[in-house]
Amino acid sequence: MIARMGSIFQDQVVWVTGASSGIGEAMARDFVKRGARVILTARRVDRLLRLETELNGGSPSPRAKALPADLSDLDAIPGLAARAVGIFGHIDVLFNNAGASQRGMAADTSFEIEHRMIKLDLLSPIALTKALLPHLLERRSGRILVTSSLMGDLELPGNATYACVKHGLNGYFYSLAFELKSLGIPVQVLQPGFVRTEVSINAITSTGERHGKMDSTHEKAMSAEEFSRRVFPEIEKGKTSIYIAGKERLAVTLRHWFPGIYRFVISKAAGIYLKDRMVHAGVRESK
Repeated sequence: MIARMGSIFQDQVVWVTGASSGIGEAMARDFVKRGARVILTARRVDRLLRLETELNGGSPSPRAKALPADLSDLDAIPGLAARAVGIFGHIDVLFNNAGASQRGMAADTSFEIEHRMIKLDLLSPIALTKALLPHLLERRSGRILVTSSLMGDLELPGNATYACVKHGLNGYFYSLAFELKSLGIPVQVLQPGFVRTEVSINAITSTGERHGKMDSTHEKAMSAEEFSRRVFPEIEKGKTSIYIAGKERLAVTLRHWFPGIYRFVISKAAGIYLKDRMVHAGVRESK
């Protein structure tokens, strides 16, 4: 894989979570194209090893190393961070990208399932950041990226827990950006709209099962590769808040400037929205 010269990621070590598919996989490839070495973390070992082999391309100097882990195991994260640092001797960039989406009404979803999502989507990136932050502070350099969502600014029916975790990510990492700015450690929040990945297929339903269906909004969306191509120039410009989306970006504008109209529109469209997304029995649909 030929590296692009002149990138800010040239010769840096990037730890990518959620690297086995979608945005994480696409961006891992583009980090390597920009001259970085990558540490690849996700639960699906076979996919990680396949990506590791592809990115190394038989080179005697490895550009990628798989580090499988279940990031919902919060107690294991400090040890995992220490192992990650030991792979290439240091880490320059932490890319918190792992997470799951949701398809289910709050009234039908047990707190156990909500807690499971909150651990993976919100608590694990915070725990991972806190575990690695002493290393970055000691080196007085580094960068923290986190994949949030337009849902960090929106509220939609059938996504209460997902909205909760994405609002939480935005609050935590935008605040952290202020704290670390003077120390030379940028914190950048990526807020994608619809991206054609497995995110809706693997979404967690109200019963804790896999949703097993790609939403129509995602079928027509940009690919993960297109997202990666569009997001890298914004990251390299140093922007803290990075929105990459299609027409759905207008919903954020409406929510910010005309919240009453936003709630009226969503209330009127709720039935159609839920019918498209809720395929499992037992789900309450808005009348």
